[in-house]
Amino acid sequence: MIHSARQARPTSTLRRTASATPSFNTDATEFSKQFAFQHLLNSPLPSPALPSILPRHGKKPTPRLFRQAFRISVRLSTWLLGATVLYCLIKAIRSPSESSASVTYLSLNVDQYNIAGQESALQDPAPILVADPNKTPRWTVSIPRDASFPLKPSQYANICAQSDQIVKQLSPAHTHFHAGSGESQAATNFIDVQEAHDQGLLVSPNMDQAHLDHSVLDEDWAGVRGKKEAGRHDNSMGPEVCEKSLTFLMESADAGMGKTLLGLWMAYGLAQDEDRAFFIDDSNWAYGNYTSFFKPPPVPPCRLPPATQRLPCPHQTRHLVVSTSTYQWVFGDLIEPRSQDHQSHKAAIRKHRTFSLARVGHDALFHLAKTDADYLSSRLAELDSTAQAGGGLTIGLHLRRGDRHPWEPQYSDSYIPAATYLSTAQSLLLHHFNPENTTLTHSAATGVAASTFLLASDDPEIYTSPDFSSAQPYANVRRAQSHILLASKDTLDAALPEPAPAPTADPAFIKFVEPHTGWEGGFFASVFWGLGNAAEGMRFARGERPERATAPPNDETLRLREYVGRAYLLELKVAGAASGGVVCGVSSFGCRVLGVMRGWSDVAEENGTWRNVDRGYSGWAGLVEEE
Repeated sequence: MIHSARQARPTSTLRRTASATPSFNTDATEFSKQFAFQHLLNSPLPSPALPSILPRHGKKPTPRLFRQAFRISVRLSTWLLGATVLYCLIKAIRSPSESSASVTYLSLNVDQYNIAGQESALQDPAPILVADPNKTPRWTVSIPRDASFPLKPSQYANICAQSDQIVKQLSPAHTHFHAGSGESQAATNFIDVQEAHDQGLLVSPNMDQAHLDHSVLDEDWAGVRGKKEAGRHDNSMGPEVCEKSLTFLMESADAGMGKTLLGLWMAYGLAQDEDRAFFIDDSNWAYGNYTSFFKPPPVPPCRLPPATQRLPCPHQTRHLVVSTSTYQWVFGDLIEPRSQDHQSHKAAIRKHRTFSLARVGHDALFHLAKTDADYLSSRLAELDSTAQAGGGLTIGLHLRRGDRHPWEPQYSDSYIPAATYLSTAQSLLLHHFNPENTTLTHSAATGVAASTFLLASDDPEIYTSPDFSSAQPYANVRRAQSHILLASKDTLDAALPEPAPAPTADPAFIKFVEPHTGWEGGFFASVFWGLGNAAEGMRFARGERPERATAPPNDETLRLREYVGRAYLLELKVAGAASGGVVCGVSSFGCRVLGVMRGWSDVAEENGTWRNVDRGYSGWAGLVEEE
């Protein structure tokens, strides 16, 4: 039933009546007039579909045949255009010419492929899709010759992310490539840059093959390349191009040095494992020259290929470039999220593999430059002789503060208390002098009392903390090193007088003079980036710092950063060489570096001499990703 508020319109029904003899009286005539008028009122209006009785003012109607012909021509044009585009796509993918005049470029949307000529395909670094002489789809990575080397870390990461997608397109079953993937689907479909050039699948539009083969005569091949230094080799008459190589980029978005150092060692171990020549590029490293901190690495017997052949992925490329931004593609399954089960048998195998690679790099590369190496030798001899004179040991304590917080939920917004470090260090001493857990003998008590805790921290105020001064009954607490010290604001104010305000024209105004800034509280990235350039640190704090500065840092900035890095390395060296062990929190990369220094047995064994106090993660973490 439908209810409506509208009132029904009255209707009239006309019926044809039987013929009758017309009547001529007056009443009959009047009725006939009224009936005819009422009929006109109740009749519906003329239908709008009926032809209008008004003229069209001179417009001639369009012939019907012409309208049909126009519609047919539009449809034919649309079909013809679609067929042409489809034909070009099929021809470009399945039947390319021998010179590959056009290649298929993988856009960010992997479901859309664009046909591009040589010039447009080589404008930006990206993976590209080509077809070999057997018409089999293959892919490689195109890096323009005029692109600066190295590319930005984000560009390398984008290349690898897009490569993941193109591999999925070619083989849906394959989802990722990892270190040690072997003859995977990525290896089957990938064609190296040099092979692509040799087969005519990838041709630079403005360069012949001979130019490609001899375009890198000015590359360094002395192991470290980047900033020009005295003693660098000129390889214009140098050796042949390496068969396989690995170039590690020291550039990193991290202000800290630990993650870069650990990745450097793993990359070196990987290069040795895969018989690759190893190179280090420090051209954009925030800390300056590699050789300002370390001895030069072993010199490879060959030289680097053109920059266009050095790729970040896939792993099986002949000339691999490793950056902190591409760890996940280079090391693959060796990097796992912290939430993953890290106590399973498979996790233990991955951890041992990661540690083994890092240890190979540590043994070959972790040798300080001569000035710091000389101090290190004398410092270790002094500390060991003092402890051994009373029959004691040395225990390294590494306390990271600043912008690195523990993984343990209880302290995730603060820091692990100093008492936790001290109690763990004391347990190391007792385990050494009293392994049977019995009453301490006189000699054991003497050894404990003669032992020394070597304190290493990024917070200069920790050394005067009451927590460590109260450790006297158990052991002496000393700085790990005193060669280069990070100063707090109080220390700077005591040593350096506050600069006097500069005079101004108006005595009512006093020009602001920035006060001293120290490292109290620990190492913060904003303080590091602001060394010698306060504006740069402010930009970082606001999230406005560019990935790569347009101008290199000035000499003062590099000098200050170099001091910070050298102090960090010296403290790790001294703490890691402690005779009785080391105590640290594994959330810090410095703690993981200390684990590599101690050795696998000290890390893996329950009672090893490397002790982690951060209960947010059990054991050595390697390159475990942050969450």
